[in-house]
Amino acid sequence: MSRKLRKIGIIIATVLLILGTLPFVSLTAKAADSDDASKITIGTVKNTAAIPALMADASGDFTTQNISVEVKTFDSNSQLDSAIKDGTVNAAVTNLVSYAGLVNKKANKSWKLVGTLPGYNGLVANKKYKSVKSLKGKTIALDKKDASKQYLLSVLKKNKMKSSSVKIKQVDGQQDRVNALKDGSVDAAILEDPLMSSAKANGGKILNRQKMSADNGNVLIINSKFAKKNVSSTQILVDTLNKEIKLLNKTDSYGMAGTALNKMNYDQEGAKVLTKLELTFKKVHKIKKSDFKKAFKYAKSHKLYKGKVNYKAHTLKVKNVK
Repeated sequence: MSRKLRKIGIIIATVLLILGTLPFVSLTAKAADSDDASKITIGTVKNTAAIPALMADASGDFTTQNISVEVKTFDSNSQLDSAIKDGTVNAAVTNLVSYAGLVNKKANKSWKLVGTLPGYNGLVANKKYKSVKSLKGKTIALDKKDASKQYLLSVLKKNKMKSSSVKIKQVDGQQDRVNALKDGSVDAAILEDPLMSSAKANGGKILNRQKMSADNGNVLIINSKFAKKNVSSTQILVDTLNKEIKLLNKTDSYGMAGTALNKMNYDQEGAKVLTKLELTFKKVHKIKKSDFKKAFKYAKSHKLYKGKVNYKAHTLKVKNVK
C-alpha cells in the first residue's frame, strides 16, 4: 500500500471509529436454535481479544445466524473470573494464565479451551522514562493473577533485569492503571489495546509491545457441559468471530471496530493513535502446546495452579478450529 493511500485509510478509519459506525457482513454458516437453553453469554474484559465478539454483537451478525449471544464486558479479570465462577457467563475471552488459575479449583473443571484470539500486551511508562532499563527501582502496575506479570518478567529478562529490580503494584483494572499513570502514582503499567493507545495519547511512552500478529496467550474458553449440548451454536460462534477478524484484517485498521470500541468507553485521542496501527490477526486456531505448557508452568510456579499440566484434558475440540 502506498504511503498516500495508507494515510487516507488512517483518516477514514479514525472517522469511522469516532463516529462508531460499523458495516454489516453477512455469514453463510448453518443456523442453530436460539432458545434460552442455547443462549451463549460471553464474558470479556475491555481489550483487543474482545473486539471480534463485540463487533458481531453490534452488527447483528449473531442474530443473523440465529444464535442467541450476549456479550458482557468487565473492568478487570477478577470481575470476569467471578462471573465465570457464579455462572453469569458460559463462555469467556481470557488469557492462558487466568484460565490456569480458574481451573485450579474443582468447581471450574468443566471449563475448557476452544482456541486462540488476537491481542497483545505492552509496557507503557511515563514519558520521562526512555527505556525498560530506566525503570529500575520504579513502580509498575499490573494484575499478578493474569498474563500481565508473565509478560513483564519476560521483558525484564530480555533486558537482563531481575524481577526484584522493579516494584510491582497490584491494580486490577486497566483503566485504573491508565489513571495511575496520569496522576503519577505509578511509573509504568502493563496494558492492552485499546487502553495502551489511550495511555500513549495522554502522554505515555510504549517501551515494549508484543508482536501484534503473534499468539500472545489470549483465548476463548467455554463451559464444556454447555458446549456439548450446543455443538452447532458453539461452532457458529467461532465461525462468526473468524469473520470479524477477517474484516479487521481486510480493512487493515481498528477503525472498522468503531462501535465495539465505543462500548469500551474509549476516548477520541486514543482513536487517533490506534488507527495508525497495521493489523494482521490470525483466525481462531488451536493453542500451541508449547504456549499452553509455558503458561501453566508459570502459573504453577507462582502458586496460581497446582496439579498436572495436561494439554489434552483442557482442550475442547470444535469443528474448524485447526
